[in-house]
Amino acid sequence: MAELSPSTPRTVLVTGATGGVGSAVVRALHADGWTVYAAHREPADAEALRDAGYTPVRLELTDEDSVAVAAEQVGPRLDGLVNSAAIMGQGPVELTPAEAWRRQFEINVIGQATVIRAFLPALRASGGRIVNIGAVSARVPPPFFGPIAASKAALAALTHSVRAELRHQGVKVTLVEPGAMDTPIFATADKASAHLGWAGSPETQRHYARALDAVRATAARQPLGPVTPAVDAVVRALTARRPATLTTTGKDGRALALLRFLPDGLRDRLVLRAFGVTAQAFEDPELTATASAARPR
Repeated sequence: MAELSPSTPRTVLVTGATGGVGSAVVRALHADGWTVYAAHREPADAEALRDAGYTPVRLELTDEDSVAVAAEQVGPRLDGLVNSAAIMGQGPVELTPAEAWRRQFEINVIGQATVIRAFLPALRASGGRIVNIGAVSARVPPPFFGPIAASKAALAALTHSVRAELRHQGVKVTLVEPGAMDTPIFATADKASAHLGWAGSPETQRHYARALDAVRATAARQPLGPVTPAVDAVVRALTARRPATLTTTGKDGRALALLRFLPDGLRDRLVLRAFGVTAQAFEDPELTATASAARPR
């Protein structure tokens, strides 16, 4: 695949530059000679980013004024925008509090749209690229991953829409959907869930307890892939003459994506079995024990 060879250093803004995927992306692009604007939330991160050779840009996705100031700092031209910042919410729909849903969509969807809107004039001026980091769970959501899957499905729809809108404006748009990667996002998701707690009554929470334990055990056994394939996909999207509109990375990501072609019922059975969620997980142990004792011997 032919790649562009610009005579001047290319510029890119990467959101979530201190996160697992974002930090790997900024390292790769900086090594390739890009001028990297590394977006971050915490003021304390600026010095470390600057020492690494990046230009730190303070940016809070949920604050439009912050995003506008960041766009002014970057200036009138930008070759690439990589939307890597995201949070991960997980848990049964019935137990996930409204606050968790709102924050999930505020950052993973509305925040992404805010950033795109602010930086589009600079991207249009250079005929630049936008790369959004989604998740393959958007296409085949596993049980109890509804919050993150729903937000990433919304991001996918946003990406496809803006790609069509910018087709005749010289800005190319790519969606990268990785599988499970070895990044801190899973630990962060666990902490966020613990902080917000569950919705629903104690009885409702107990109803899901065994199924949640099964999913946690399955997730703990799942090998997490490296971030390298996702980073490589981002670099290709920014540099290839004809970038792919959608790239799925990771063996598990590609395998999960293929399941979307199966009938819904069959797909549900396969996914539930893979995650260890059985009908028995939702049975009341006391009622089951009583029924067993009442059976004739």
